[in-house]
Amino acid sequence: MAGGHGHEAHAAVSSSASAIPVGAFLAPGDPELTWVEKLYLPEIAKGMANTFSHLFKKTFTIDYDGTQRDDPRKFHVPSAGYRGEHYLKKDEQGQVKCVACFMCAAACPAECIHIEATAVPPECSDRERMPARFEIDMLRCIYCGMCEEACPVDAIALGPTYNMVSGTREAKVYDRDKLLQSGEELGLSLSKHQYRPDGIPGHVPEPKAH
Repeated sequence: MAGGHGHEAHAAVSSSASAIPVGAFLAPGDPELTWVEKLYLPEIAKGMANTFSHLFKKTFTIDYDGTQRDDPRKFHVPSAGYRGEHYLKKDEQGQVKCVACFMCAAACPAECIHIEATAVPPECSDRERMPARFEIDMLRCIYCGMCEEACPVDAIALGPTYNMVSGTREAKVYDRDKLLQSGEELGLSLSKHQYRPDGIPGHVPEPKAH
């Protein structure tokens, strides 16, 4: 029977494999392992001793926590044009600059921007709508900058922030207040850099000479 032949072949392979000596895999000229070396315990002890010996040596690593801004080794400054986390801007009256046109949400390839519009208060006569809800899911964002380029009023931009972490997924969904606060903390709430022609975040480009 076929099953019987298969069983016999398996038994033959097993018996031949068990008959292979340990030293058969050594390269020509290599010394055979002693019975102590075959235990591998001395080698493990040597490795652990080498590891623990570094505990008593002077460290040469740098504790990078992003707090010492005067030390370039501990605080990284992104290059010009870096696309970090988003922020929203304000107009001269202190209102959110966004007009809730949904252009950024439509242009977003990751579909991570969610906006709900509402009517503006009577003192805002330069627009009809403003965002009652403006959220960005930073866990879905790919930091492409399409929202910044699509905005017709230069209300949203990507700043130099790159090292913000959180312990929950909910904390990485930035709402309107969080985005406005980020702009204030960066000092870029009133910045003008439509499409970043010079690649410098928050920089007001000089007028072109005619």
